[in-house]
Amino acid sequence: MKTYYFYTLLLMLLLGCADPARIEGFDSDKWQQDKRGCQGQRSTMVKEFDGIRRELYGRPEEEVKDLLGKPDAEQLMRRGQRVFIYYFEPGSHCSERNKLSEANRAEVRLNALSKVSEITYLRPLPVSN
Repeated sequence: MKTYYFYTLLLMLLLGCADPARIEGFDSDKWQQDKRGCQGQRSTMVKEFDGIRRELYGRPEEEVKDLLGKPDAEQLMRRGQRVFIYYFEPGSHCSERNKLSEANRAEVRLNALSKVSEITYLRPLPVSN
């Protein structure tokens, strides 16, 4: 019985030390440093975000947070679903922290199993080449 607990603890430690999720071609650090999109750096990353958008589908919440950081806002939906909001540009949300703004943003919907099921844009920014 003690051996079982030892191996369970060892497994939990190994899983806890795993590297954060990354996707090639996307600078997660740069994205996360621009909290709430208020510095304008995320607006230059629209093309990169759009490039990884499909790779986010089916990923668990922990990986989304590794890649994109803590959401700028979160909405609770019916049936255990949630929406993480990530702003691309500055807006009224920068000065009024408890309110959503109409600034361009990505909305990442998580299903009841906490996996990405949909990603939509509110007034998407044009992708520059």
